[in-house]
Amino acid sequence: MNLGSGTYFDYIIIGAGSAGCVLANRLTDNSKHTALVLEAGGRDNNLLIHMPYAVGKIWKNPKFNWSYNSEPEPNLGNRVLFHPRGKVLGGSSSINMTAYVRGNSGDYDRWGQTGLIDWSYDKVLPYFKKSENYLAEESSFHGTTGPMKTTISGVEDPVFEAYLASGEALGFRHQPDFNGADQEGLSKMQVNSAEGKRFSAAVSFLHPAISRDNLEVSTRSLVKRLLFDGTKVIGIEYVKSGNIKKVFARKEVILSAGTYNSAKILLLSGIGPEDELRKLGIDIIASRKNVGKNLQDHPSFNIEYKRISSSQFYQNLRLDRLAFNFIRALLFRSGPASHALAFGTGFVRSTPDKSIPDIQLFLKNFSVQDKEWFPMIRSPGPNGLGIMACHLRPESRGSVSLGSAKYQDPPKIINNFLNTENDRTTLRRAFHIVRQIFEQKPFSEHIGMELTPGTNVKSDDEIDKFIRETLITVYHPIGSCRMGIDDEAVVDPELRVRGVQGLRIVDASVMPDLIGGNTNACVLMIAEKAADIIKGHKKPANPYPEQDWDKRQGWEEFVKQKNKVK
Repeated sequence: MNLGSGTYFDYIIIGAGSAGCVLANRLTDNSKHTALVLEAGGRDNNLLIHMPYAVGKIWKNPKFNWSYNSEPEPNLGNRVLFHPRGKVLGGSSSINMTAYVRGNSGDYDRWGQTGLIDWSYDKVLPYFKKSENYLAEESSFHGTTGPMKTTISGVEDPVFEAYLASGEALGFRHQPDFNGADQEGLSKMQVNSAEGKRFSAAVSFLHPAISRDNLEVSTRSLVKRLLFDGTKVIGIEYVKSGNIKKVFARKEVILSAGTYNSAKILLLSGIGPEDELRKLGIDIIASRKNVGKNLQDHPSFNIEYKRISSSQFYQNLRLDRLAFNFIRALLFRSGPASHALAFGTGFVRSTPDKSIPDIQLFLKNFSVQDKEWFPMIRSPGPNGLGIMACHLRPESRGSVSLGSAKYQDPPKIINNFLNTENDRTTLRRAFHIVRQIFEQKPFSEHIGMELTPGTNVKSDDEIDKFIRETLITVYHPIGSCRMGIDDEAVVDPELRVRGVQGLRIVDASVMPDLIGGNTNACVLMIAEKAADIIKGHKKPANPYPEQDWDKRQGWEEFVKQKNKVK
């Protein structure tokens, strides 16, 4: 592929995370175009990556994780928050809990109402289906021929029945499919792990394509900056094995490095706020004041109780059983260690007047303090269970910026969580909802004392203090390269970076605001849609049979009735 004085590809994809893996597959599915994928991390050949249960063994490992930290957070007592991001083929889809959540259909209709009409729910749903091979009950809202296998969590535990019954007592119904016609209610988690293995983006999209002659994947390749001819992006400069290399794109460079790193690469390359870049001695290519702004994430907290009923999860943390189950999962893809830790979830409204759920619940049949144990050798953690609750659409906005002009340095991340009264009030209401669920009779046979925060935390001031002191994210950063129809948006509705040519961004950073749920499925959808945009393909037709909505209504009217957006 050496042409003239440099190495050329039609497309250069920066980042082999969820979006990059999809693009690598879709843009090289014929022999017409060549593509290079650059990944700063290594290959996903560690067996623990592919065992869903083993996420706790890999996700904090710096070999697979950028392990970023925020700046001191002003509304959290200047605490520094941990921000994991995948640094391996598959990106965060190789180290996450495998939750498969699309968000609420109203989220995408809200995007449509801002002028992003091709990103409304009826326009994006075909792309969700395109990626998916759903192994549970057949539904016209799910795909069955896509490369990524998804299903409903196979974990069995009686606390889930208590969760449903307690929710019903409070008016929260059981929702069998939150990725279907309606999201609201309490559910088993849907996961992209099945048949005893993790279906990461690398497994689902990249591995099947990696042997193609027109695709090259380069791992441990850290991008320094974009290369320009005027304001046209013509290639990139990167470092591999200590050597600086350059490579050039005939058609486009595509940034898929994630919310933190895509913004960082733009800034290092001179695309961003002029005042910030000049202070660091970076030459300005395009003055774009909103690069790195609009950062959003889901703030959350945990409430945990001592478990008094029998816990299979707790028993299986005994070292001899754990070793047996790991071997069983590795060799036969069966047993407890073959299931994802993601278990139960729920989508509820903090107040009845909310048009769509604004709180997500995560039911855990374990304590975050659990650990491996063995009698008389290593003491166990608490036998616990709990619910983590997060605010799905916070008003607070943060930023991603540069601490220096050195490409090796991490970006500066500030979230500004709890920066508005509404955000504080919503999380306080979520706290009361979680406690009310555990106070219902069905949980009485399963739980004893409240471990976190403890029954002494009662007043609003005490609850707010607890949330400030323990708040973490659910690791769903988005928005630092916002998509929009306005001139101040970083990318246009076709994901082209404004102010330059030959450059697109395809990852979570382009999301204009947060969706109601885990973000990985949304990123896959964005990449599927982007691939069609880049290839100039006709948009998929509406794939839904008429019986899925009132025959007197069209699909758009159905969406309006099901998910009214104020």
